[in-house]
Amino acid sequence: MSTYATGVGFSFAGSNYTVTSVTYSLGETGGGADLIDASHLGLTTGASVVSLSRPLLGTPGGDTGKTVSIEYIGTAPVAQNATGTLAITGPVSVSATATCQSSSVTLTLNDIVRGSAEFQLE
Repeated sequence: MSTYATGVGFSFAGSNYTVTSVTYSLGETGGGADLIDASHLGLTTGASVVSLSRPLLGTPGGDTGKTVSIEYIGTAPVAQNATGTLAITGPVSVSATATCQSSSVTLTLNDIVRGSAEFQLE
């Protein structure tokens, strides 16, 4: 069953944004014991895969692996490192404390001024 992405509301730290795109991602938290492939071209056919534990792990505590990226209509970037309540309403609902990781504004010929921002959810 298809769901249209209309009627979506987005707010962050008390400001409402007119969004044109929202991406909600669930990623790894970095706390796992996954392995990296250390195989090389010097291995012979039929050799076992060489693997090692990851040398770098995600930030302990607070790293949920959840991010939200938005594209919005507006002339000002979201303040980097700003923290506040992020709320998405509509077909997908999210309400969480978040920190703005990055933000930018794009000016393009024959288009309105658009911004983009990425948030890390706590």
